[in-house]
Amino acid sequence: MNIHPTSIIHPDARLGADVKIGPFCTIGSEVTIGDRVELVSHVVIEGKTEIGDDTIIYPFAVLGVMSQDLKFQKTDTMTGLKIGKRNKIREYVTVHSGTPASTGTEIGNDCQIMVNAHVAHDCKLGNDVVVGNLVQLAGHVEVEDFVIISGCSAVHQFCRIGRNAFIGGITGIGTDVPPYAIFEGRPGIYRTINKVGLLRHGFTNEDLMAIHKVYSAVFSKSEGAMGGDATENLKKVRREVSDNKYAMDAIDFMENRSKRGAGDVRVLR
Repeated sequence: MNIHPTSIIHPDARLGADVKIGPFCTIGSEVTIGDRVELVSHVVIEGKTEIGDDTIIYPFAVLGVMSQDLKFQKTDTMTGLKIGKRNKIREYVTVHSGTPASTGTEIGNDCQIMVNAHVAHDCKLGNDVVVGNLVQLAGHVEVEDFVIISGCSAVHQFCRIGRNAFIGGITGIGTDVPPYAIFEGRPGIYRTINKVGLLRHGFTNEDLMAIHKVYSAVFSKSEGAMGGDATENLKKVRREVSDNKYAMDAIDFMENRSKRGAGDVRVLR
């Protein structure tokens, strides 16, 4: 291991093989760091935090400290933070520990959390997620795989963002975002399917057409509520796209996984 002499590492911390710790880092007693992890400099890691192999953490990131949730302000009640493998956590990122309200804050594998982003207590991020500069995720936000959240966007607590969704820059998300969609604006609203992102991940034109058909049924009116005719349209379109797993996943998200009204938004025509 390559550990700079100015760093303070609790003797009970568990460090993997070939860990590199630069100057002025602080690592607490309950921290577990995997193999080949690099802390560039001035990194603080506290609480019940696990960092997966081959992750790199840039200067002034603060991970695993007590959350800002005023209901839970004792360090011995925090449920911790788990970060997967091969992540890039950039400068000034803050990721807080989970509270007794959940099993902890979690970040999957191969994610990039960019400069000055905040991931609050009890958030769950999947794999291959990109969180842009200055993005703010409130408590209990869930982000599925392959999501991109562009810079300066903010996500309300308890919102869920479906897989392969794209959030435009400076967007305010107050409802759930269905998978494969682009949301943008203040408040964030549905624009269209994430065509470029889906093609990059191997979706076919038939997949795109099926997903678009679902969202056309839901977001067809300027009022945009997921009720009345939209609900009836969704029942009809289900029969037309039943053989496409992605379209059916979009329907399942809106009918079952969404808790904050994935369809309760206005749509600009």
